[in-house]
Amino acid sequence: MDMHVFSWMFIGVPAFIGLIWLIILGTIGWRVWKAWDQRRSNESEPVLAFPARVIGKRDSVSGGNNSTRTHYYVTFERLDLQRLELEVEGPEFGMLAVGDTGRLTHQGSWYQGFVRDTRPTPPPA
Repeated sequence: MDMHVFSWMFIGVPAFIGLIWLIILGTIGWRVWKAWDQRRSNESEPVLAFPARVIGKRDSVSGGNNSTRTHYYVTFERLDLQRLELEVEGPEFGMLAVGDTGRLTHQGSWYQGFVRDTRPTPPPA
């Protein structure tokens, strides 16, 4: 057997495995950095509260066979017709209905809460 094949196996295979580990660790590091950057950005934003109406809801399921995660999103519309989609927790998602009006509080992309109006409002025309 050619000695060149054996030398490639002892140099090339460990280098390939090392490259795969670098890609995995780089991906993990990039995702941690992005999460930290998003958190830092949200913490620097002011807490805003304003009248709004729920105009849409959606969910997104990610994962696979043994592990799944559901992300819940609600779209709010301000009085000036500006729209804002925020991720909310499951119980909060279930309590909100399209057409609800109230006071939305958020900080950056962090949902802080929604206090529903107690007086009934007519449906939009």
